[in-house]
Amino acid sequence: MSYIREYAEWNDFWWEKAGDFSRRRVLLIGDSITRSYRDTVQEIYKPERIAIDKLCGSRCAGDPILTAEIDLMTGPLNGYRYDVIHFNNGLHGACNDTEIPLEIYKKGIMDIVSILRRNQPDARLILVTSTPMSDKGTHDITIKDENNVLIHERNAFLRAYAEENGFALNDLYALVAGSPEFPKADYVHYTGEGAKRLGAYVADYLRKFL
Repeated sequence: MSYIREYAEWNDFWWEKAGDFSRRRVLLIGDSITRSYRDTVQEIYKPERIAIDKLCGSRCAGDPILTAEIDLMTGPLNGYRYDVIHFNNGLHGACNDTEIPLEIYKKGIMDIVSILRRNQPDARLILVTSTPMSDKGTHDITIKDENNVLIHERNAFLRAYAEENGFALNDLYALVAGSPEFPKADYVHYTGEGAKRLGAYVADYLRKFL
């Protein structure tokens, strides 16, 4: 069976203080947006000896490789117990030539959540909405609905799914959409300052679960 994939796929696993199995841990799962703010979150929690691990990549929910990567990251082979898992997936497979149908995405999210519940039953699970895209070739913060059709549909599903199942929801889309406090470097990514502000917000949001 073939799957819709991008020209190049990538992933980035990171275990902070990997030899310390007694340390409290948070896992950030996401894409390049998550990767850009993870260091800020870690810096904020460093004095509290909380490790901020990450699994970031380009694969969209529904791709069995992503499911396998998350199973590896959270499963017994690594031996880590997570207090909180902050799970964001939705930007990739939502633009131009790599559009993953909504139903495949929904099933992929539910499959991944099942794995997270099985592997880390005591972790607080936070679902995270995807941040918006502006016009290609620009760093304009203006958000146009036509650039975010699948993003809107996926985020609507995540909001409903979180409410139905009692999961927390970190609505990053609502936070950053059109906000000058989060300047963009291009049509998807944020500047260094924007990423730091995202990291500070996420760190503050996580605090209520730690």
